[in-house]
This record gives sequence, structure tokens and C-alpha cells, in this order.
Amino acid sequence: MTGTVSLFLSRTGGPPFLGSVGYVNDAVRPLLEARGMQVDSFQPPLAGGGTEEAMLPFALAAEYARHAGRPRADVALYDGAGTLVLPPDRTHAGRNVVLYHGLVYGTGNWLTNPDVDLHLGNSPYQAAVLRALFATPDWTRRRLLNPGGFSVTRDVRLPVPCVEAPDGHPGFARGNDLPPGVLALADKAVLGHALQHDKQDLVATVAILYWLNLRAREAGTPHVMLLISDASLSHERYAALDGLLAGTGFRCADFLVPLPHLTQRAVVQVMRACRFALAYNRFPEPFGFYPLESVYQGCPVYTNGVGNNRHLLPADHGIQVLETAGMAPVPGRGPDLRAYRAVAERIAQDLAAPGETHRACARGRDRIAATWSMENFGDDLAQALTSLDEAAPAVPAFDALEVATSPLVRSLDLDTGVCFNDYATTVLEAAECALLRDLLGRPAHALSGEEMARIERQHRFFARGLLTLRPPTPSSHS
Repeated sequence: MTGTVSLFLSRTGGPPFLGSVGYVNDAVRPLLEARGMQVDSFQPPLAGGGTEEAMLPFALAAEYARHAGRPRADVALYDGAGTLVLPPDRTHAGRNVVLYHGLVYGTGNWLTNPDVDLHLGNSPYQAAVLRALFATPDWTRRRLLNPGGFSVTRDVRLPVPCVEAPDGHPGFARGNDLPPGVLALADKAVLGHALQHDKQDLVATVAILYWLNLRAREAGTPHVMLLISDASLSHERYAALDGLLAGTGFRCADFLVPLPHLTQRAVVQVMRACRFALAYNRFPEPFGFYPLESVYQGCPVYTNGVGNNRHLLPADHGIQVLETAGMAPVPGRGPDLRAYRAVAERIAQDLAAPGETHRACARGRDRIAATWSMENFGDDLAQALTSLDEAAPAVPAFDALEVATSPLVRSLDLDTGVCFNDYATTVLEAAECALLRDLLGRPAHALSGEEMARIERQHRFFARGLLTLRPPTPSSHS
């Protein structure tokens, strides 16, 4: 049974929380202590305070010295950025666990590290992506990049702040109150929101707003405006979007209301005042706090489903995933902006039937409250750490695996070659589609290592996040 735990987690020390990652990480220690574990935290010094810590890291050295004087812990729990403090090994703890909020930080410290005993994705999607990374094949030697990591990856349910604080968590106090007059816009326009900092596909977002407002202009109904993060709209981007709208009779100022970074309580005010949200994003969300918070407040979300957004809630629970072939960027031309008219039509249809929209969001709210609570997060963490006392899962034999589409693939049409992919959306050539038809579902033992190595060098199907190896599904044997 795990007794002592050392934490190497980033963005801690709140409130005020340093974003959603800080909120989750700050919850870990009290949750584990409430379940009987002894917990110590490595605490990097906070920036600022009139010191030159970044240039002369004396406070950091003192924290290293303090931690080095402690007995070796049973378990060290890291997040990705935390692996940059002390790469996981057996020096400081008997076993090592990494909790992934994303895959941006410390990649070289966990991707092939045999001293990581358990990998925890912050969603089933994130765990599937981790397995796909670990399953990167070496066809010549017929082995996976990290077969041990592949077999010890699972997921946990994170806490979503609205479950604990429906009116906005006071710990998210960094930011501004809502500027005067913003909510009054709802008296003369239909309001939507897209406040995530710099995650939007702005061309897609503006295209949807164009079709919504063209429809409103033709029907004589109130125009549509989107509350958006001002950090997403540089002067250059604003000018480029105005250029996109040239000749339409619209400008960005007709659609977009830039807002500064807001406190969470102000964000809740926005969500409750808005009638829809857009998450047509470039950034592949590993989890998706923002869409869940919006649905919880009764505001439906329309998204291309990038990252975990497409997996968050069942259909008819407040999140609509709408992505069609015309939205794929054609080389040299970009996406067909007419394709986004279908999104505008669906939003308009739902705006005309608010009762069903409210019922869908209510179903989503119930699912969110039942799934992403502090209690569930604490239970999942404790169960994960307890599992370290069990026998390690068997490492899968390379030849027992089969070729499958990567979890990064949102959709793949082998007739047209259109592939929406969280790593890089593309339009495949006919020869590539023929190869994929032949490879999908094939067991590794039936594939020549030399030929597969040649195919991968030429087409990079695994390196481009199109294919992965996985254990056969039950249907594979039927």
C-alpha cells in the first residue's frame, strides 16, 4: 500500500489558481492526504518579488537541498512540466507516476523512460494518444518505442470547477470583471462566446459568423455577435479577417467583441448571457474544461471536435460536433468557406427551439456533475496509486497487435482522401488511400517488416498520426 508520496507538479501554490492545471494540481495533496497518504511537495520558488531567481537560482537550490534530505518516497507523482524539475528515476522514489495535462512539456523525460511505472491521461482520449505514442513501431526490429509504457497507461477523471462552484470559483481571481455594457448587448443582438485564448481557427469562426449574420440580415432578425478573447486578435489577424470579408458588406467589428482576460465568475456571467459557443479550434484539447463549463451554464457548444472535445459528452447533451469534408484545407486554396453555412444553419435551428437546447444542456449538466467531481478525481488517483502494488500488466507482443486508425483521426474518407486529424488535417493521395485500405485491420505478424519500414519511410503513416498499433478488438476475431 502506498504510504508516502512526493509531488512534482507545476503551476501550484494557489489560489489564485494558475489556470485549470493549477486548480487540478492544487487539489492533489489534500485529496491524497484525506485518503491516508503522507505527502510532500517540491515547491519551486515563485517568480518575482524583486529577486533575480531566473538568473541566480538560489531559492531553487535551497528547495532541491531540502528535498534531497528526505527519505526516499514510495511514489513520486509528476505532471509533464514537473518532470523538468527532476526527471523520474529510482533515486527519489520507489515508483514514478506521471499525470498528463497535455504533451507539451518534458517529452524527453517520459516518452521512453523505463522508470515511469504508470502514465495517467487526463481523459480516455489523452490516454489513447499516449498509447499511440508509445506504440510507435520499429518495423525492422519488430518492437514498440515504449512497450512498457503502452501497457501501463490509464486515465483519471479530472475535477471541473463548476461542479464545486457553479457560480464561478473564487480561486480563479486572476483577470478582469466584465466590462460595463457587455451584457446589455444581449438586448439587441444574439450573443455567442469563444473566450479561449488563441485556440480558435479564426477563419472558421468568422465564416460561421458571416453565414449567421447573412441569414439574419435576409430574415430581418437580430444580428449575431461573438465575445472573444482580445489576446486572439492581433492587429495583423484583424486586418487579415477584414480582408477575408471584403465585398460582403461586413467587417470584423460587426461580429466580434474582444474582451480582456476575465475572472471565472465573469466568464460564468458571459456563458449565462450567451445563447451559443464556438470551439472551432486549432488546438487539440487534451481534456476540455471550457466546453464543459459552458454546457453546465446552459450554453450549447458547436465544435469541430478537435482533441477531446468530440468525446466529452454523448449526443444531445449540449455539445454539437459538426465537421464536413469541405472544411478540409485544399492545398493552395484552403477550406471551402461555404461549408460553414451548415454550422450556421444548425445554430439558427437550435436558437429557434430553445426548449430542446435547454433540455440538452440540462442532460449535459447532470452528466458533468456525476462524472467530473473532486470526489471522483480523488478516488481515481488513489486507485491508480494502489494499482502500483499489483502485478505489472503483460507487455504486448509486437506481432499480436493490429493496424488501426490513430486516436488523432477525427474522420477518414478513403474515397476522397479527406482526413481530419488532430495532428495535421490533410487530403491523401489516391495511392495512399489504397495502401491504407490494405493495411487497416491487418495483424502485425502478417506484415513484412522490411516492406512496412519502406512504406513508413515514404508515407510516414505512423509519424503523421494516421495509423497506430493496438491489441485486436473483439470484432477482429468475429
